[in-house]
Amino acid sequence: MGQFFLDFRGLLSFRAKENPMKKNLWIMMVLVALTVWTLGGVFAREETPMQAGVAAAVKGEVKAVTPPGKAAHLLKSGDQVFIGDKIETGTDGQLQILLLDQTVFTLGPSAGITLDEFMYDPANDDGKVKASMMKGIFRVVSGKVAHKKPENMSVDLPAGSIGFRGTNVAGIIDGQRSMIVLLGPVGVGRIYVTNIVNGEVVGVDIDQAGNATIVEGANVAPAAVFQISEADLNRIAAALTQQATGAGTSTTGVDTGATSLPQGQVDAQVLMDLLNNVDNLNQTSTLGAQNAAQESARDHTSDTSSQDQGNNSIKSVG
Repeated sequence: MGQFFLDFRGLLSFRAKENPMKKNLWIMMVLVALTVWTLGGVFAREETPMQAGVAAAVKGEVKAVTPPGKAAHLLKSGDQVFIGDKIETGTDGQLQILLLDQTVFTLGPSAGITLDEFMYDPANDDGKVKASMMKGIFRVVSGKVAHKKPENMSVDLPAGSIGFRGTNVAGIIDGQRSMIVLLGPVGVGRIYVTNIVNGEVVGVDIDQAGNATIVEGANVAPAAVFQISEADLNRIAAALTQQATGAGTSTTGVDTGATSLPQGQVDAQVLMDLLNNVDNLNQTSTLGAQNAAQESARDHTSDTSSQDQGNNSIKSVG
């Protein structure tokens, strides 16, 4: 870089002596060259995806598209996931997405998510988590970012969005219709489900495990809070726990071999016991995957620091 400036200074000096009238033209040429060189470096850096976490407990077909413009690729347990990734499961697919702040997304078959934004500072747990659920059955356990500052985490739906306060939530998305249920922890967590209706934000607050709401579509207010039915709870549990081999699974995607729930109303503790065991998918454990995510993040930070030091060394030459 130093040699670059020396060469242009010499050229300017030479050209100024040869014809002073051309001095301004040469200065403009130098500025244009510097601008192109700088922007080239910025664009190259923007093309490098930033890690948000890792994939875990992957079963069946799971594909991801990492921007900008990269082709879809299959995900396996332990693979990195990146900001901007669009991830979809096949008809036999399942996975967990473990973000670096320990937020956990669990997706059942034929589900989809986009990791819109992710920032996290492990030194103080500051950051931002924003994702968009596109389709299918899912579960979300909020991590350190939401625990410190709940307003910094949100999940968009095809119509509406979910705000978190240190909790565990599941949902079923079918087209524009979304049913969202609070899973717990009992007496602590809560969610706020909203939608824009005639230009205004309208929402419902859910603070009891087992309670749910439905957003039917655009410009429709979330339904009054109600207790989730046994059938819907079984549907969620089946989608998130069924074996990828299809054994005991009906053509509708419901695990016919799943343990049935008690008849009548769904007890909050039964709800917690059943769906809080969803993580046990007989593959990568949550703790192991989180450790892998943290190690990957440290490796990424180390690589970035080494690259920056190398760049500084290059800049100091000349």
